[in-house]
Amino acid sequence: MKREMGLKKERDSGIEVMRILAALCVIGVHSQSHGGFMASARAYGGAVHTEALLIYFSVRVAVNAFVIISGYFMVTGAFDLKKSFKRAGNIYTRLLFYSLVITAVFLLLGSDFWLVDGKILPPKRALLLAFFPLSSQALYFLTDYLLLCLLAPFANLAVQKLTKRQYLLLLVVLTLWMSVWLTLAQVWPFSIVFDDFGYGVLYGGKNVFHFVYIYLLGGYVRLHVKKRRRPNPDYLLLAAATVFGNYLLHVYLPAKTHYTDISGHYANPIIVAEAVLLLLFFKDLHFKSRAVNRLASTTLGVYAIQEFRYMKTYLWKIVDYRSLVGPSLVRNLLVFVGGVIAIYLALSAIDLLREGLFRGAGFLFGKLFAKKKIPPPGEKNQETP
Repeated sequence: MKREMGLKKERDSGIEVMRILAALCVIGVHSQSHGGFMASARAYGGAVHTEALLIYFSVRVAVNAFVIISGYFMVTGAFDLKKSFKRAGNIYTRLLFYSLVITAVFLLLGSDFWLVDGKILPPKRALLLAFFPLSSQALYFLTDYLLLCLLAPFANLAVQKLTKRQYLLLLVVLTLWMSVWLTLAQVWPFSIVFDDFGYGVLYGGKNVFHFVYIYLLGGYVRLHVKKRRRPNPDYLLLAAATVFGNYLLHVYLPAKTHYTDISGHYANPIIVAEAVLLLLFFKDLHFKSRAVNRLASTTLGVYAIQEFRYMKTYLWKIVDYRSLVGPSLVRNLLVFVGGVIAIYLALSAIDLLREGLFRGAGFLFGKLFAKKKIPPPGEKNQETP
């Protein structure tokens, strides 16, 4: 009898590395905006600003990377609404836990910590909003991701019945509409003849429609791109080329094109391509590590913690890059990367603690409410005196 029999199969850790990378990129994006890294680098100018821009375009893949991984893993699932609602419920339970705990902690710390956009919320209102994390905390990513989880079974049912050619044609149409068209409609001179047809901010990619599109890209890779024994490094080189190409367009296109306004948007074809290239590399990175998989399981928690009101304000007071950016490119890079990793590990530890508390509470309730086994009539109780 094999020792592995009956044990849960350990997930391949290659794409889990990409999941961790996506979470690090999210923190990197926030480090540049909320943490003041980009503002300080822009003030220095020259090579320091160039370095910050290259980092910026490297980490902008964050959201697309996370969603495309979800498509890769979930597309093969059967049409199971119960499982879908359970997944969404688990995510929402985690969000509600953090919303209530973070709000309670900051209320206990005092009014100096209640600041939201420079204003102090009344405690009663703060507590009320804590019970509705999705509608009150401006967590667009998690709201759209929950909707994606509910839509996934229907998307899976459709694409699993498509041939490879039909699926590819679907992606061509979606790419031309959801990525190329909407992006060109914002860039002069294409904006003269391309219109976004009232789709508003869809071109930014912060919506469930974009999430479904990226999800389907990941699904295509899973269903129709063969696995290799080892990853092809050319995909990483091409991903790096997309970063550098986006940087060149951002810097050297004339200001009147307005490309700088949309260069970092998730619907930008260049950023979409970067996510696809990373998936093509990491899907073939085959190794198994329980530690990596465990760390990757905290990515949603890491995102949620840093994005909650109060925490967002307080975190970037502690990690303030404005006082850390200097003329040394090597030092700036080390400070940035080190800060991102430190934040991820700290928030990951919090989520692992939360998971341990949930598991312990579940075990305790299971013991308390477990039904006692009643012996059949006439059968003596087997307990020894």
